[in-house]
Amino acid sequence: MKRIKYPYYVIIILLFALSTGTNSCRKEIEKIKVPDIGYDYFPSQKGHYVIYDVDSLFYNDFTSTIDTFKFQVKEKITDTFVDLENRITQRIERFYRENSNDNWVIKDVWYSNKTANTAERVEENMRFVKIVFPLKKDNQWNGNRYNNLGEQNYKLLKIHEFFSLGLLSFDSTITIRHAADSNLIEKNISYEIYARNVGLVYKKNLQLADRDTVVNYTLPFEERANSGFDLTYKAISSGVE
Repeated sequence: MKRIKYPYYVIIILLFALSTGTNSCRKEIEKIKVPDIGYDYFPSQKGHYVIYDVDSLFYNDFTSTIDTFKFQVKEKITDTFVDLENRITQRIERFYRENSNDNWVIKDVWYSNKTANTAERVEENMRFVKIVFPLKKDNQWNGNRYNNLGEQNYKLLKIHEFFSLGLLSFDSTITIRHAADSNLIEKNISYEIYARNVGLVYKKNLQLADRDTVVNYTLPFEERANSGFDLTYKAISSGVE
């Protein structure tokens, strides 16, 4: 077969066209972004842990006092296994201590599952749907879908936002509201904040009421509340061990 010889300028043109086409394809590929489903807001790696400062206020309507408790909680994923529904499950050991000078004492064991569409936690034998994937602002779901506590509407309020917490700061967090109900004699506020690659970093669960027979509406609610509790979790460190 006779080999065809092209002039040098034709070869240059062909090489230039090939190069241009390759660069164009590369740019088109770069334009295709992998959607951010949000899985990394709910870590499932074995050894991952978070330590929290916990403040708990108990309003005792019998003694008209407010009991204050401060302690620390450490949550650590210590194992993974396949459950009876053939789902990968994380074992979460929860440790307790009064302050940083004390030794950790195991308190209880919870479990979690991260499926294609949900992040779920089993807390005190109750399963909650903490997050729904893919993340979408204002998305709503029943957090009590798999327990018998009655329907509770969760809502994704904030997405991929900066959040500062004491000495810690997080570049990307999501805020999920569990409840926001209040009137002249009751207040029920509950929400959680998750940080990317850390998980839960802040939790507020406040359920207060004014149980007086005669309510003094001239006082702010916070001053006359006399029944219920105010629970706050604040992350102070995290990592893998």
